[in-house]
Amino acid sequence: MANLGKAACTLSLLALACGQALAQQIKVDNEAIKLEKVEVVGSHLRRVDMETQHPVLVIEREALLKTGLSDIADILQTISSNGQSLNRNINNGGTGEARINLRSLGENRSLVLVDGHRLVSALDGGVDLTAIPLALVQRVEVLRDGASAIYGSDAIAGVVNIVTRRDYNGGEASAYFGENAYNDGQRRAYDLTWGKTGEGWSVAGGAAYSKDEATYARDRAISRVPYFGLPLQGTGSLTTGYSRLLPDSYEDYVRLIEGRGGTSPEDFRPIDPVTDSYNYTLQNYLQTPQERRALFAQARYDFSTRLGVHINVLHNERRSAQQLAEPVVSFNPFQDGPAGLISISPDNIYNPFGEAISVANRRFVEAGPRRLRQEVDTTRIDLGLDGLFALGSREFSWGLNYTATRADQRESVSPYADNSRLALALGPSFRDAAGVAHCGRPGAVIAGCVPLNLIGPPGSITPDMLAYVGIDAHNRKRSESRDLVLHAEGSVLDLPAGELGIAVGVERREEEGYNRPDAAIARGDANGTGVTYDATQGSYSVNEAFVELNLPLLKDLPLARQLDVSLASRYSDYSEFGGTTNSQFGLRWKPAEDVLVRGNIAQGFHAPSLLDLYSGSVDYIGLLQDPCSAEHSPSPSTLARCQAQGVPAGVQDSELVNITTGGNRQLQPERALSRSLGLVYSPQWLEGLEANIDWYRVQIRDAIGDRDSQAVVDDCYVRADPNACARIQRLASDGSLARVLATAQNLPGGLETEGFDFGLSFRRSTSAGDFHISWDNAYVSYYGELHQPTRASILPDGSPAQGNVVSDNRNPGSFYGMVWRLRSTMRVDWQHEAWNHSVGVRYFSPSDEDCSNPVDYAEYLGQPQLANLCSNPNRIISVGNGGEPYNAPENRMASVTYFDLETSWDAPWKARVTLGVRNAFDRDPPVSYSAFMNSSQPDYDIPGRFWYASYRQSF
Repeated sequence: MANLGKAACTLSLLALACGQALAQQIKVDNEAIKLEKVEVVGSHLRRVDMETQHPVLVIEREALLKTGLSDIADILQTISSNGQSLNRNINNGGTGEARINLRSLGENRSLVLVDGHRLVSALDGGVDLTAIPLALVQRVEVLRDGASAIYGSDAIAGVVNIVTRRDYNGGEASAYFGENAYNDGQRRAYDLTWGKTGEGWSVAGGAAYSKDEATYARDRAISRVPYFGLPLQGTGSLTTGYSRLLPDSYEDYVRLIEGRGGTSPEDFRPIDPVTDSYNYTLQNYLQTPQERRALFAQARYDFSTRLGVHINVLHNERRSAQQLAEPVVSFNPFQDGPAGLISISPDNIYNPFGEAISVANRRFVEAGPRRLRQEVDTTRIDLGLDGLFALGSREFSWGLNYTATRADQRESVSPYADNSRLALALGPSFRDAAGVAHCGRPGAVIAGCVPLNLIGPPGSITPDMLAYVGIDAHNRKRSESRDLVLHAEGSVLDLPAGELGIAVGVERREEEGYNRPDAAIARGDANGTGVTYDATQGSYSVNEAFVELNLPLLKDLPLARQLDVSLASRYSDYSEFGGTTNSQFGLRWKPAEDVLVRGNIAQGFHAPSLLDLYSGSVDYIGLLQDPCSAEHSPSPSTLARCQAQGVPAGVQDSELVNITTGGNRQLQPERALSRSLGLVYSPQWLEGLEANIDWYRVQIRDAIGDRDSQAVVDDCYVRADPNACARIQRLASDGSLARVLATAQNLPGGLETEGFDFGLSFRRSTSAGDFHISWDNAYVSYYGELHQPTRASILPDGSPAQGNVVSDNRNPGSFYGMVWRLRSTMRVDWQHEAWNHSVGVRYFSPSDEDCSNPVDYAEYLGQPQLANLCSNPNRIISVGNGGEPYNAPENRMASVTYFDLETSWDAPWKARVTLGVRNAFDRDPPVSYSAFMNSSQPDYDIPGRFWYASYRQSF
């Protein structure tokens, strides 16, 4: 807590020292606008006062444009309550998508809406924010509270509502250019919008284009080697442009000696794991490229003051790519699928050993880097009727809305090597009288086959060889959503403290999608994938009904200037698992005119995604220990359970067991309970100041995930779980393990997080200009297993607890991502006449991480001083290994504070010129030894300043 106080004071002093105010890029929804009834995210009821029982952030369009970012996804990922999520800085494992992850509870537990209606999600339930162009956005509302009773599934961590622009009257064109100080990573964005509003009608349309260039890992010191601070030799990949070969009679791997021809065994030497290292980072992207195009149009016509119709259409195209080091071709008898059947024939013309080579791997440097490309087209149509109707003397508003969205993705992955063709190209071969190489034997030539020289030096694989064994895989994905909603709201009764408001509605939603992998990948013929798997395809529907009440209890009394309670409930009937009812209770109390107390308790749920339900089966071979085997000395209770299951006494552990993963149509929804309690203070003695603090706790049960195959076996025989026993198949012949179904399931235990959101906003107009300071913070006190167990205590499933992992993602094998103790954002804005100057501050608290890699390499290389790259290389903990203490080195990643500067000028010809820089003081991200593929975590800015300029013209 001391660090929290220091950080808070530091940021406050920075803002005040600037003598300017932060034009709240992310302003707290506690700035009430008491003009007309509006609908705010978190409720279907329209109200005059925007201060509800929920903590809501509102990012207005002016604030969006001042961030210096050209993408709504990038902007949303900077908010303080967002955790680690997909973004452009993720290369290996990235998809070109950008998502939001409120409270770090998972991207599929944050609901994303556009104008109050769902945006289509991917098969795994996450939502790609790159489908929405910034030119279309008027504001973004972020509800940081559970809201399944209002919106249904997925609203566990919170809700993001993207509100599109309305009431156009004229046009606007803009151009944006930005570039890193390293002269790379250029970003360009252009948009054009025009609209006209008349009496009872409006039309508008526009187009947007943006292009983000790549940044290479080799162009930054932190990412140009696998582990920053460690030598490349011994830490790079052992798979190089020279083959690692293990002829069948050899005990150790060998490789070709440089400069030798590879025509005899004497041309080869043993592998040296230190000197034979390959730097796989040089071809990698540090920031991936992306190109987006969008067209959008909207129209509205009011037949009268009581009936109107609208239509909104959006089409967005994304072209994105990832790039990795050259492909690795490998095979050995223990590999799954066709790769386990490949060997280099003793009769292959390039094999000098005179015997088969059943184990080998080689990096195909001749093929160039691996490239993944996505072409994603998203089309969304929103059509609706709305109006007013009377019941007696009371008037109600109503709406009927239909939304249809489809996202089609074409993905190409290249180059792969075809296992079937590899087997032929490495099989017997010969040269004819003209010296031409052929696959097969004389008189039995394999037509079209080109013998492959896997043994020669880099460059020995010719274009003809690559053309024969190489394949470009093409995968297809689709996600589609259709949503029909009918709702009405109004007041039904005048009470002494105000109107009793009610909102009711029904909803019908249908989701469907598929993932169709390339045929070569599906059958396991793409070398390096190691598995075979089926296509994913499925659909589900849900019928829902909801009701919401706002009940004013007291008004204009001592200690009760206003006291309201809100009630909401939603019933959801899913085609896959049946019905679920989720309710919430909210409180809004103003004991004084300048004090608001708010609270909420809400049930929540997350329905299984299409991928959870219908993911195609993936089969592979794994190593398992059979608890029933005499080799493992089962306890009497375990032995009794084994015998009760019909397992013969003394069964032998088969070790190599078939394992199947995939979807599960028997899944039930995840369950959640959210609580929040907050205070908003707007002192009358200092006009323009507003401060807020909100406590929250979210508990999730029945989380959906894959249960480890060894855990499934142990659950059955050690922990007596009959559901786990149903997932195990044994051979009838000897009772040994034959197959374990490790498909998706509702996991035991659960997930919990707790913390505080706090901030302030201050506005003041003076003769020197208008000032605004805004500050928003997310402080996490707990994140980890349900009920906040201490480290190493035993969970219900028998495993040791990891405990609170906030700023503490340092347990090897931890399934939690990084969760910062404190994230903070500030902005100070000063507007004087035609000029606007702003300073932005972004803060990440320190975080501890696993630091096993430097310690392991220090021992391996015989250089003990390398272990000192870790801040605590000798740390001992008691998690894992059955709770026994063991060494778990840690590294403290330092806190990071970024400063962003911007100046803009409003020209007299209705234009705005803006210049700015993000990361103005050139702060590097902390070095991470647990980051994937290099030492830079993708949630921080990549190294270097980012300069930008924009021009916006209204007409």
